[in-house]
Amino acid sequence: MIHRFRVRNFQSIRDEVELDLRIPSTTPNQPRFRESRSRPEVRLPSVVVLIGPNGAGKTALLRAMTATIDFVVHSIGLDSFEPVPYFVPFLSPRARAGPTRIEVDFDTGWFSSGPDDSDLPCRYTLEFRRGASDLHPVGVSYEALHTFPKNRPRRILERRERGPVYVARELKIRPSDSRLVSVPANASVISTFAKFDVEPFPLIAADFMAVQRNIAGPEALQPSTDLVTRFYRDNPELVTRLSDRLQRSDLGIERMRVEPLPDGQWILVFDHQGLDTPVILSNESTGTRHLVHVFPQLDMALQTGHIAIMDALDSELHTELVGEVLRWFQRPETNPNGAQLICSLHSMSVLDDLDKEEVFIVEKSPDGATSVHGARQVAGLRRTENLQKVYRSGALGGLPTLG
Repeated sequence: MIHRFRVRNFQSIRDEVELDLRIPSTTPNQPRFRESRSRPEVRLPSVVVLIGPNGAGKTALLRAMTATIDFVVHSIGLDSFEPVPYFVPFLSPRARAGPTRIEVDFDTGWFSSGPDDSDLPCRYTLEFRRGASDLHPVGVSYEALHTFPKNRPRRILERRERGPVYVARELKIRPSDSRLVSVPANASVISTFAKFDVEPFPLIAADFMAVQRNIAGPEALQPSTDLVTRFYRDNPELVTRLSDRLQRSDLGIERMRVEPLPDGQWILVFDHQGLDTPVILSNESTGTRHLVHVFPQLDMALQTGHIAIMDALDSELHTELVGEVLRWFQRPETNPNGAQLICSLHSMSVLDDLDKEEVFIVEKSPDGATSVHGARQVAGLRRTENLQKVYRSGALGGLPTLG
């Protein structure tokens, strides 16, 4: 689970923005809060919701997360002369030539030395440099991976713009190893060492890649219906789980099935209460179609205990269904592996089912810079208050201005 995410100079984010998910120790315990796997004294929300007006920067903040994942996993595939894609800076005269810096704290078991060892707190730091006229970064100026055994920082790897990569002794790479000086300026150490099969970096890259998201680079990720249908066909247990969710969501759907056509194609069909003929996916409501498309990613996170990053999760979904999706992650019985959902929403009525530790308000200043604060940081906000009512009053900030 993510503890903290910090980003500076990325798209609409000019000054440093921090998403601190750590719940204060004075907060009453809730089943929806989870103990950190690396620091039992730290509790974290299993659902993190970004709200705010259109254009405030919610997508930019989520995209900073997914762009970091793409860089960590795929950057070794760039040609040596290519700039680093996706990391466009805040476009002001003061910021556009400045570095972009990202820092994320999370739990990891990558460096545990035995089966009884608990996870360790980990921090990944990344900073890019730009030329005077370059929007996309031309190289990495700093990259590091630290763990914090007994709350003390320990370097696993560190790389600066000039010089070889430092790696911890337990990685068993000699200082004279040529791989330490062969990391391209526009690629991450993790993706490079994963390609060279340096342990544990293939595992690290695989875990980053296992984060489920509906953002790919600068675009929304929208798998085709054919691709989704084939995935359900090849994973019948997923069909069973979705059918169960659809039944519980009071959509009138008894189950979903994957059926072959005479031409060799496959389709998704739905048996409805009171109907003697199944309904094909294309004739279902837009909300049902959207849920069918995103369910494999949400289910994958729930089954594996990984993170799901979903922009505009409530697009085309009824408010009650959005609340049900959030509850999949909040309830220990449907989220036994401690998966974490980080998403943006526009539906304010969902706030009725959220605690203030789960809500973060995204705003934009008059000069176009994004800022973020947690609802729990709003002075005087009582736990018993209705968050939707308080948000609509403007007391939380981030309220759209109309007219």
